[in-house]
Amino acid sequence: MFMELLLSGQVEEYLDRAALGDRPCVFVHIPKTAGTSLRTEIAAALQPDVNIVVDYEDETRSFHERMDGAVDVFLARNAVDPIRFASGHVQARHVQRIRQQMPRALFVTFLRDPVARVISDYRYQRSPRHPVYADFVKRVPSLDAYLELRSEQNKMAQHLVPPGVLIGGDPQECVDTMMRGFDFIGVQEMYPISFRTLMTLIGHPSWPKVQENVNRENEEERNVSPEVAKRIRAVNELDCALYDHVFPRLAAVRDRLSSALNARA
Repeated sequence: MFMELLLSGQVEEYLDRAALGDRPCVFVHIPKTAGTSLRTEIAAALQPDVNIVVDYEDETRSFHERMDGAVDVFLARNAVDPIRFASGHVQARHVQRIRQQMPRALFVTFLRDPVARVISDYRYQRSPRHPVYADFVKRVPSLDAYLELRSEQNKMAQHLVPPGVLIGGDPQECVDTMMRGFDFIGVQEMYPISFRTLMTLIGHPSWPKVQENVNRENEEERNVSPEVAKRIRAVNELDCALYDHVFPRLAAVRDRLSSALNARA
């Protein structure tokens, strides 16, 4: 909720006001935004921690029903034995529930350029590293088919913007809602300084060391034509609005932020 301070250049005030202290931290992990590596390093610093995950082998319920159940289990456990750090591919409706039980928590997330994120997510879901990749390949035979899936469009917004706002489809309202709801928003394209900022906020200033869940297969698939990139942006308008609000403004304060982090290290 303090993110506007940082993006407007009030770096020192931001670092003071957004510091974690004795509060818990909740990381909303948007797929393919370097979140697996990030959660590993935060979890090492903040214990006890919980990673909210679904059982991919359970075919009796939809993914969303399984995630709803995983959040139920987490909230019940946290009510009895409070955690310091929680993470997961939770969506905005889950964030609302978690915030009700953990109103003091620091809510954080990472964004990624929408074109790069979509291509990376598509490649990952087709790779053996994804538990149900064979079914995905059968259902979604091509990138063209993938881009038509409504469930895969504006995925960053699905995780960060409540359904009531998301369904309205107003880019500025989505941006405003995200900015009010998150205390830190990093960017994968600026991962080192984003990582350092977050680790400074939680009281463990450091540089990134871990690199997990990286798909290096078929590297040529990363390169898409300008026409495909334009199509990806067109069907992910809300994600583009979120990213375009944060990335250039964070880049503009990079040097000032770096100096402040160096002074506090």
